[in-house]
Amino acid sequence: MQTVLIVGATGNIGASAIHAALRSKLHVLAIVRNQASAEKLFRNVGTREGITTVEADIMSDRGVKDVVEKVRKGELPTFQHVYAAAGGLFETTSILDLTTEELRKHMQVNFEPNLFAYQATIPYLLEQGDPTSTWTLCTGASGDNGGRAAASMTQGALYSMANAACLDNADTNVRFNEIYLGLFVMVDAAADQFGAMKASKFAVAYEQILARPDIKGCRVMVCQPEDLTELRFRKKLDVVQS
Repeated sequence: MQTVLIVGATGNIGASAIHAALRSKLHVLAIVRNQASAEKLFRNVGTREGITTVEADIMSDRGVKDVVEKVRKGELPTFQHVYAAAGGLFETTSILDLTTEELRKHMQVNFEPNLFAYQATIPYLLEQGDPTSTWTLCTGASGDNGGRAAASMTQGALYSMANAACLDNADTNVRFNEIYLGLFVMVDAAADQFGAMKASKFAVAYEQILARPDIKGCRVMVCQPEDLTELRFRKKLDVVQS
C-alpha cells in the first residue's frame, strides 16, 4: 500500500487530505506536534485506522528532514506522496501598520514549513523513482484578494514556490501540483456551524489529483462547490513560460 506524508495534518486542510488519502486506499503518515495534536487529528477525521503519526517540529528546517531519515532507516513507512498545507496566520494588520516582527512571523508560519517540507522530501521521492509519486501544495486565494496584507504576501510567496517546483519537476517522476483554495474549509464537526465546506467534501480535489496522471505541473482551482464536480485546472508551466 502506498503512503501519503502530510505536513500540516492537524489543520482543516490536513484533515481533508487525510480523508482523500484514506478514500483512495492509501496509508497516511501524518506529522504532528505532540500526542495531544495526534488525538486532535483522530477526532477531526473520525478514525485512527490507516494513520501513522510522527512527532516533529515542521517550523524547523530539520523537522521534516528528521522524519525522512526515520523513513530511510525503516522506522516509519515509506511514502510516495506528499501533501503540504502548513500555515494558518491571517491577521488583518494593514501594510502600513505591519511590523517587521509580524511579517517575519507570517513567513515563518505560512511559508517556511512548506518550503522546508519540499526541500526534505523531493530528494527522497526522486531517489525512489516511483513513477506515480505526487507532491501537492495547498494555497489560498488571499494572495490575490489582498484582504489580509501579511497573509496575502505569504500566499504570493507560495504561488512562486509552486511555479519553481513545477519547473523543477517537469521531467521527473514527481507530479507537482498546487490546489488553489478560494473557499472556507473546516473539519466536518464544525463546518455546518460556521457555514464552511466540510473537509471531507473538499477532499474530492485531492482524490482526483491522486487518480489522474494527466494533472501534472498544474494549478487546480477550487473556488466554488461546482469545482469539485468538474475539476478546473491549468498548466502553471504555460503561464510561467509565456
